[in-house]
Amino acid sequence: MDIRVLRYFVEVVQLNGFSRAADALFVTQPAISRSIKKLEDELGVILLVREVDGVRLTDDGAILFEHAKQILAQFNYMNKALQDKSGPLTGTLNVGLPPVIASTYFADIIMAFSSRHPQVELKIFELGTKQMADAMREGRVETAAVVLPFNEDTFELTPFSEDHLMLLMSPSHPLAIKKEIHFEELINESFIFFSEDFRINDLIYSACGIYNTVPIIAGRSNHLDLIIAMVKAGVGVTLLPNSMCNKNPIDDLVVLPVVEPILSYQIALANNKNGYKSRSCQAWEQLAREKLLIG
Repeated sequence: MDIRVLRYFVEVVQLNGFSRAADALFVTQPAISRSIKKLEDELGVILLVREVDGVRLTDDGAILFEHAKQILAQFNYMNKALQDKSGPLTGTLNVGLPPVIASTYFADIIMAFSSRHPQVELKIFELGTKQMADAMREGRVETAAVVLPFNEDTFELTPFSEDHLMLLMSPSHPLAIKKEIHFEELINESFIFFSEDFRINDLIYSACGIYNTVPIIAGRSNHLDLIIAMVKAGVGVTLLPNSMCNKNPIDDLVVLPVVEPILSYQIALANNKNGYKSRSCQAWEQLAREKLLIG
């Protein structure tokens, strides 16, 4: 079984189409189709069914897909181990950071790392919780910061901070005159959320559950600037980390604490327990621990 064919297969499934996979891999679509047909013949099973809007995994295909992702991750770790030699750090380090904490906690770490190791290309992946876990398991992200809870069986977790959410609203909002907000006062408000994969959304859903309701969602975005713009326009209110509000004061908005309940959470550094840890990753982790005052 050719490792390249497994990569073709995984890419077709993740991008939901042969043509999209061909574009991403810089190969022709017929080449990918022939390779996957050969793989099906070799295994004696059908892996994919073409449909109008993409592809669908068969039961056999789903089994192969899960194993193929693990095989590709281990193959990536092997390559990194072979290339990771003594001397100045080089190559690429893929770091996962949730957008809600990236600039608050890691701006100084990113600058310091780039200064100490200028030959390392630092790639930052801003992902939600589920996407982050998948990217780490598949080897696309080597080290990350995550909002807890996170899978403790698969990942080595080092908590480094606790934070809580603050309410942001337009100054013209009726609640803007208050000094603090009881969450019960928000159950009929329209919220601007991050995408569904972000952990802080779960805090809001849980708080709404106390009052047997669900949040009213007026909009979603992965981009903080767009969320802020929608709040300023009066589309809805939003909840963002206190640390973010303190470090980057937001003009033209009212920021208030939320109580009963306080929407708090922990943040941790995360690494694969069984994955290869490159020298660049070790250097990043050491620097992060130093800057975040861990241990």
